[in-house]
Amino acid sequence: MKNLYWLDKIQPSDRDAVGEKAFYLSCLLQKNHPVVPGFVVPATTFWQFLESIECLEPLFADWPHSSLHLNVDEPRQLQSIARSIRHQILAGKLPDSLLSTLESAVSQLNSKSNLNSTALIFRPSLTSWNPKTVGILASQAVRAEPEAIGDGLKRAWAEMFRARSLFYWQRCGLRVQQINPAVLVQPLQEAIAAGEVKIKAGAQWEIQATSGLGLSLARGETIPDYYQVQPETSAVKFQRIGYKTLAYHLKVGDGEPKKKLLLGKFAAFPIPDSPFIIPDLADCCVQVLALGEEAQTEYVLEESQLQEIIELSKKAIAEFDSDLILEWTLNQTANSGEAQFYFTQVRLVKGEKVAPLEENSRSLPHPNSIAPARTPAILRGVAAASGKAEAIAQVMTNSHPENAEFLAGGILVARTIEPNWLPWLKIAAGVIAEQGGMTCHGAILARELGIPAVVGVTGATRAIASGDSVLVDGDSGEVFALAQQDAIETGDSSRLRDTAKKANVYSTAAKMSIAKHQSSTSDRSSNWASKSRQSESTQYVWGPPTATQLLVNVSQTSSIDRLKNLPIDGIGLLRSELMALEALDCQNPKVWLQDGRQSEFVDRMADCLSLFAAAVSPRPIFYRSLDLRESGAHGSFSYTFEPELFDWELCVLQKVGESGHTNVNLILPFVRSVDEFIYCRQRLETVWKNRSSEFKMWIMAEVPSVLFLLPDYVKAGVQGVSIGTNDLTQLLLGIHRHSDQVAGAFNGRDPAVMRAIEQLIKQARAAGIPCSICGDAPALYPDTVESFVRWGISSISVNVDAAEQTSRAIVRAEQRLLLELARSIINN
Repeated sequence: MKNLYWLDKIQPSDRDAVGEKAFYLSCLLQKNHPVVPGFVVPATTFWQFLESIECLEPLFADWPHSSLHLNVDEPRQLQSIARSIRHQILAGKLPDSLLSTLESAVSQLNSKSNLNSTALIFRPSLTSWNPKTVGILASQAVRAEPEAIGDGLKRAWAEMFRARSLFYWQRCGLRVQQINPAVLVQPLQEAIAAGEVKIKAGAQWEIQATSGLGLSLARGETIPDYYQVQPETSAVKFQRIGYKTLAYHLKVGDGEPKKKLLLGKFAAFPIPDSPFIIPDLADCCVQVLALGEEAQTEYVLEESQLQEIIELSKKAIAEFDSDLILEWTLNQTANSGEAQFYFTQVRLVKGEKVAPLEENSRSLPHPNSIAPARTPAILRGVAAASGKAEAIAQVMTNSHPENAEFLAGGILVARTIEPNWLPWLKIAAGVIAEQGGMTCHGAILARELGIPAVVGVTGATRAIASGDSVLVDGDSGEVFALAQQDAIETGDSSRLRDTAKKANVYSTAAKMSIAKHQSSTSDRSSNWASKSRQSESTQYVWGPPTATQLLVNVSQTSSIDRLKNLPIDGIGLLRSELMALEALDCQNPKVWLQDGRQSEFVDRMADCLSLFAAAVSPRPIFYRSLDLRESGAHGSFSYTFEPELFDWELCVLQKVGESGHTNVNLILPFVRSVDEFIYCRQRLETVWKNRSSEFKMWIMAEVPSVLFLLPDYVKAGVQGVSIGTNDLTQLLLGIHRHSDQVAGAFNGRDPAVMRAIEQLIKQARAAGIPCSICGDAPALYPDTVESFVRWGISSISVNVDAAEQTSRAIVRAEQRLLLELARSIINN
């Protein structure tokens, strides 16, 4: 049919017109592999459409010759231009001839496939092999109705001009005239399951599967079932059930929605008003389903179905001399009682060679004419520590640093970052973790060490392989994983090959970063700081002195150099658990307790604490005692039934105090009751009887019970309170602060949290004791600082990298209060 390319008729000479996605599927379809038939709308049609519509915007005036000059680092400009372009495309009228062609093609498609589908899917891609568009361009699902078909095509074209796409094209050096979108159109069927098969020569295959359409995988909204398969024998060597709570499903008609649906044998329940929950599903033929308990707790594929997709994949890879990823769907068609597998996409990952098509005896281009992939999908997570770093990824699965080697200057990629990974963090260029939020230990350590970190990156350990070159953007929360490529062998790359699972290719830029980052942690703290940080030599002039004290949170002695010349009033929080990792060679303090090594424990911890005390003397330092959170016991509650380790810490404080450092004070963590505080005070009085009168004993206000009992704590002897916003927010809102899945709901500015902080500050003022705040809220939400100052906070303690912005926020807040006071006096 005119202007269209049918999958079952595409020839090698059509490759540049239809793009890689359609070309590889055509290779399978023409060799009788299960592929849903379809046709391709080529890029020439897109440009003809643009020329047919009257565009008044200057941006469109000289298309297709515009180079699209815009500053993608200016979010407002980027969003404005993206909206303008998309509006022009979506509002434009398709030529009648094109609409007629599309409608006829859809009719022919249904007759060819014998599927009689009520929906269509439009899959956009670039015709060029580079850059890759996996994870960038979303497919568009519409009803197979005349008025919807044209809209589906225009929506697929408009995907090219979302803000994220424009950002990506410019970063890849792509000009407007190089944006050549081909759109693959196929019938869309109800799916029982969808997933992918990752095939790598000489290695076990990896298979993922989830319920419903593949949208939940593409959007990163589900953790699929996972299998490792021995390809020679089809034996499943490892399997892990996923975390599947939702699925996508075709809407059935316009009548009253069903209250319960079946995806295969599993029950699922439509979520009302899903377009409001997920706005980009508005006017779409897809609905969101909540999976029932059985679907969440069982594997989506039966054993026979798993073996069937394995066998189908074995046959499919014979057409390609390459490692590849096969995306598949398991459809339930109206014309057949049996579910049937179809391949929906083929992605070649390296050394692309394709077996020639038999038709017309044409041969494919030489494999060397296609360069290896360089730009896989952008991964996204929570921006946990600012800065950017590009280096070689090292995926670490061993939770014991002493049993594994991590090469300095690499990007640490893991499921979660444990505190005892400190030795790796100190030499890493950046951090990527699948789990965790802004306030997890890995994020806190990364911020203190001055390295970028992105956490909550679903599937990072599977999407990134050891040896890949990775760019971590700790400001935007994005991870750009660059594929492996050939590079000249060097000593560094040879060493990394041994430690990174013998990866055989490395980027030159990544190897250079290794040499760049072979430095001490203290050097890195200044060299790798984000643009908001200043070097040691900078003269800090942040504004006039303030009544509200500015303190800092630290744990590593490498941070001490960064404290020099900072206009701070002391250390508001010394995290003992993280300091102990450095002092005790990353061993759990309880191991030292079990071995009876009290003297060495006290000496090491005292030496470390003394370094901090000397660095800020005579300004105060507040040491928060250990909160190991093991066996379900948190903070000071654990001291009541395991007092020995707390006694050792008191001996540490005594040794430091008696050595002349009288600026050290104690904060008790996670205090739950007045009785706990009294118990700890009595232990202090027993261990260290003759302490200086300057020594203060504070409590952390993290447990909501402190809100109601602060006057009682003061009567019991509490001399100050420090608000830990991280745990306080978690306990007030019932949201786990380390969870990446609910990171968006963890809000330190929630009205309940702000009201609790206000109450604590005012109660402390009424009781005549100082009140500090040491959680991440002031740094994450600078606008809250004015409220804290207005309510009467004594001090604000933040990570070193947030000290400058917090200082300025305090100055602004106090000046505004003074201005308001002056105006009220004048007016009166």
